[in-house]
Amino acid sequence: MVARAGVLGAIVIVALLLQATLLELIRFSVKPDLVLILVIFFALINGSRPGMILAAAAGLLIDLLWGRFLGINILTLTITAFLVGYLENKVFKDNLLVPILVVFCGSVLHAGLMLMFQELAGVHLPLSAGVRTGLLEAAYNALLAPLFYKLFYRSSTSGVLQGFKRGGL
Repeated sequence: MVARAGVLGAIVIVALLLQATLLELIRFSVKPDLVLILVIFFALINGSRPGMILAAAAGLLIDLLWGRFLGINILTLTITAFLVGYLENKVFKDNLLVPILVVFCGSVLHAGLMLMFQELAGVHLPLSAGVRTGLLEAAYNALLAPLFYKLFYRSSTSGVLQGFKRGGL
């Protein structure tokens, strides 16, 4: 169990490092959110509870490293994981279109939550710019989903990440 959690933690750290380095170089008007994609995949495959635990840990790490307000990333990622995890037993996860659509919708949800919580924290952004950015990021995330999903799904169902659903985190 500890080994699985360590591997998952390493994947989150690699995603954060890639996001902060390589993806900064190849960004267009927005960059993909690899941690959000990972959280969505994990919650979709393992359910709400394990997804929320991973989301809270990843969100805390993001808030500590780059967050302007401690807690916004924890909240938005955890709520997103909860709602995506609700789909765990309701969709056919072998179909590649499912994770693409779920990543797109989960990314839109996450962007909306970020806008809402930033507004509540006193950061006023134009709604049109926030919606445009959120939709572009969601499209970018959805385009990347097929590149990683099969590997992540295989590892979660019969590889090193297997067992989070049964044993929790």
